[in-house]
Parts: sequence; C-alpha cells; structure tokens
Amino acid sequence: MAHERAGAGPREHGLAMLTALTAAEIYGEAKPEQAHGLYVAIGRRFSTLVDMADVRDLDDLAERINGLWAVCGYGHARLQAVETGIRVVHRGAPVTIEGDHAGHWVRLFPALLEGAYDAWFRQLGSSGLLSTRLLRHEGDVIEFHHGG
Repeated sequence: MAHERAGAGPREHGLAMLTALTAAEIYGEAKPEQAHGLYVAIGRRFSTLVDMADVRDLDDLAERINGLWAVCGYGHARLQAVETGIRVVHRGAPVTIEGDHAGHWVRLFPALLEGAYDAWFRQLGSSGLLSTRLLRHEGDVIEFHHGG
C-alpha cells in the first residue's frame, strides 16, 4: 500500500475498504460538486473532534489539530497568517487508501480537510465572507488558503 501506517491491522484495512466503497457509491451517483459538498460537510463534522475551548491563536489550533491528524495517521499541518488570510500547508497526507481502485481519495480527502479547516477558522471568529479553498495538491502535500 502506498501510504499504509506501520502496524495497520485488519480493522484499519476494513475501515479503508469501507471508506473506498462508500466513496465509489457516492461518486458513482452524485454530481462532482455534490460529492465535494458532502465531503466538505463531513470535514466540518470531523472538526468537532477537536476541543476548541481554550484555543486562542493559530499556534494553539495547529497543536490541537495536529494531535488529531497524528492519531488518524493523516499527516500534519502548518498554519501561517499571511497578508490575505491564513495559509495551511498539510503534509504527510495519505496518498491513497486500500480498495480505492477508482482513485476517489484524491478528491475526497482534500474536500474533508477543506471542511475541517474552514470550520476551525470560523470557530476562531472568521467572517462568513471568507472561505477556505484548495490551492495545491501534489502527492502528500495539500495547501489551502482561508481568506477573501
């Protein structure tokens, strides 16, 4: 497997297969923008796994979300304030998952991250006028911009 975690057992393989089969069904039935929207919404729900109670800045947020990504084997992120908003560079993202013969993961995972990052920034007070958008996806690096 291209990006399997060391020691991945039957449960992890089963979850990857379930994810791949679910994605195949969704992408087979939905329009691309509908599938994207679904995974962005799932990302927003995923964001609720991080306790934001005392997060005060981007460093606090990065520490919290990187803890979640580490547990999931989803890589890590660097958050940086830039003149036009917030730059997110997510590295170490799984390139593929077991059973994803159609290659849906390369669209699914960035959409999930987009929803999660967008939700976290909104919890920190980001305006509804700002959005999170994908800038680049090359291999295990996914880059986003949150701003106007």
